Amino acid sequence: MIGFIGGGNMAEAIISGLQKSGKREIIVFDTNPGRLDYLKNRYNLKTARSNSEVLSSARTIVLAVKPQHIDNVLDEIKEAVSKEHLFVSIAAGIYISYITEKLGTERVVRVMPNTPALVREGMSVLTFPERISKKEKAVVLKIFQSVGKVMELSEEHMDTVTALSGSGPAFFAHFIESMVEAGVRMGIPYEDSLVLTLQTAIGTIRLLESGKSTFELKRMVTSPGGTTAEGLFVMDHGALKAIVKDAIEAATIKSIQLSRR
Repeated sequence: MIGFIGGGNMAEAIISGLQKSGKREIIVFDTNPGRLDYLKNRYNLKTARSNSEVLSSARTIVLAVKPQHIDNVLDEIKEAVSKEHLFVSIAAGIYISYITEKLGTERVVRVMPNTPALVREGMSVLTFPERISKKEKAVVLKIFQSVGKVMELSEEHMDTVTALSGSGPAFFAHFIESMVEAGVRMGIPYEDSLVLTLQTAIGTIRLLESGKSTFELKRMVTSPGGTTAEGLFVMDHGALKAIVKDAIEAATIKSIQLSRR
């Protein structure tokens, strides 16, 4: 049995992914009764009447609450924690040591998933403390493989991960929005501009996934004195790369400032 404390969008994405991969033994609690009813009816899963009840029913517990609510949750469940419980936190900015101190257990895994998990194209980065067994590690990896790709990194990288893959979907959406609006400005209808931009983005990603480097891809598209060269010149003149690097750095610094260690 896998228990979820919190039933928001990310929890729902993981629950949906687990069910599609064959996992049916799931229990969830959310403080919003309407949300709980929705999850119960849509996914035909077991619901709890409290966070503590989730702990009494499951041994693997996904802490899927917003960072501002984590203290209340940890205070509520700490008396119900046993040495058999394994906690998997997806609360952004909350360090393993913080949860360990609050709950009095070292069996805590930290995960940073991202929004594309909603369509099973997520990127989840996991930090496993040494005391987590290989069997338990496999269980946690399987949970997040059900909603996309996974990667293991040490916790020291999590703030940058938050900036790159956590905030990344918003950054890509912002760039794609700019491309679409540029197409409209030059006379292409919005829906057509959107299709052109999205398919170009998808195709480019597929080429990069096939092994092409970004340098090779740019060379393939760019002809001397052509349209691509002209557009890239404008981007370089506007310091696009520097802006992107500065944005990632700023998001990383903000993550550090908001973190609770």
